[in-house]
Amino acid sequence: MRPHELPCGIIAPNKKLAQFCFTLKNVPGALAKIASEMARWHINILSGHITALPDEEFGYATFFADLTDLTVDTGALIEKLRSLDVVEDVYMVEPEIPTMIVDVVHFPLKFLGEDSVIIDLRMVGHMFSRLFEVFETGASVILYEMGYRAGKAAADAILKSGLEGLDAFKAIMALSIARGWCVPELIEWDEREPRLVIRLWDNFECKPIAGQRNRPNSHLVRGLIAGILEGLTGKKVKVKETKCIAKGDDYCEFIAEGYEATR
Repeated sequence: MRPHELPCGIIAPNKKLAQFCFTLKNVPGALAKIASEMARWHINILSGHITALPDEEFGYATFFADLTDLTVDTGALIEKLRSLDVVEDVYMVEPEIPTMIVDVVHFPLKFLGEDSVIIDLRMVGHMFSRLFEVFETGASVILYEMGYRAGKAAADAILKSGLEGLDAFKAIMALSIARGWCVPELIEWDEREPRLVIRLWDNFECKPIAGQRNRPNSHLVRGLIAGILEGLTGKKVKVKETKCIAKGDDYCEFIAEGYEATR
């Protein structure tokens, strides 16, 4: 898989950077027209994102660009871009910090319509390690219960979308990749028992401490799996982690088995 670098900022000493924000007509060729106009003035588009839905009249595009070789005044450039028949509105933001530009235009961060936050794995590792320093073995219970509640909420949200059973679980697996949590591999699924065997590659909970523990360490994720399965099947499950990257395995593997009906 290719890493997904979120276009939240760029560090580039000795370059003249700017961020452009466009409201565009939602029609074929709109992006091509603005890209062609910017290339005409020697602007190099670097990274950004596009938001548009099929039935909406307008879409939105924002990107960072290198204006080092710009051959026209920025005010004149904006007027030229605004005059394009596909452009409803455009404005440019210049960096406030030397050598770098950061997206301070967009807030809050959204993922499928929900407010979201970004926490890098180093911070995750420090937070979890501190939890164990303070609460010792009690930290595993805290993390499990946190995961369990979140897993139930995730299952409820997927069920409301109209998906059920294996399709619902596959949707949650796909979302875990998109969120940067892990790359899941489903080994076994039996909804009636229920029984699940799943491998998680690059599990975010254990990646910061890969190879540094002598036992499985995925307590939050165990709770997530338990909550998700209970939410999807209506049956209680016990989840055991049999392999873990924290103790040097290639992946984290979980076995979940039902033991009590809840409805």
